[in-house]
Amino acid sequence: MTPVLPRAFATVSDAGYFPGLWALLNSVHAYHGADLPVFVFDAGLTSRQRLALASASPLRGRLTVLPSQAPGAWETKQQSLAALLPLVRTVFLLDADLVLTSAMDDVFAKAEEGWIVSSRDGDESGDVVFDGEYARYSPGLVGRRMPNFNSGALCLDTRRHWDLCFLWGAASESGTYSALGGEPLRLPGHGDQGVLVALVALLGKEKDLHLNGMSEWCDSWGTHPYRIVSRQEGRLEVINGKTGRLQRLVHSSGPKWWTPEGVRDLERFGDKLECFRHFAAAEEAPALP
Repeated sequence: MTPVLPRAFATVSDAGYFPGLWALLNSVHAYHGADLPVFVFDAGLTSRQRLALASASPLRGRLTVLPSQAPGAWETKQQSLAALLPLVRTVFLLDADLVLTSAMDDVFAKAEEGWIVSSRDGDESGDVVFDGEYARYSPGLVGRRMPNFNSGALCLDTRRHWDLCFLWGAASESGTYSALGGEPLRLPGHGDQGVLVALVALLGKEKDLHLNGMSEWCDSWGTHPYRIVSRQEGRLEVINGKTGRLQRLVHSSGPKWWTPEGVRDLERFGDKLECFRHFAAAEEAPALP
């Protein structure tokens, strides 16, 4: 019987997100070395990209690429936690368009206490209000409200929250965002995150949420500059220009940092773009045609 790993990172990537994936993996290596395994769910990588991960990534000895049969990256992400439940106790699921700018041991420790660890998303004071469409999940959801939180950096104990892991995975092609419109259930919500938020409410797990502040953990609005204050052994120390506190991760939630549009967007925010470029260059990806 394969022993269960106590902790692991996980992410999802297709071919278009490979530059982001490479930078993310380099940032994990910078703050955690090869201490923790990383699972990459392949939502459409090329054979050359898979070869680069196996042969050139600094995490190659701790990296496992798992195939996905889902129709897209969001659906793959919904299925990832259930797929890892037999393999890993506590999973930190990260989007491939972000980089770490700090170690995440405290996040794993909080999740091991039973919390679903994430951060606020959107307006810091805003909640999701479940309108009549959410009767498709359950009539009891209609009129309820709960904090909107980020599925892009989500850490939980898969055994304690097995019901959420399996239900999120089972609903992966039932969201209205999915390719076929989610027939026949047509579950509302914005992408995989919208479905997750609704399912947390459906299962009565709001009391299990531990939500960090948006600015240092999600920054989906990205309206303030970052400042790199130190570089040491491949790691960055970054200060959030709005709060003056340590930036824990940096998320390219709008136009992606590796695209011309993303460069123009992120250049407005101090050292934000440089955070991504730093980790992209830490261990450069092989040239891929």
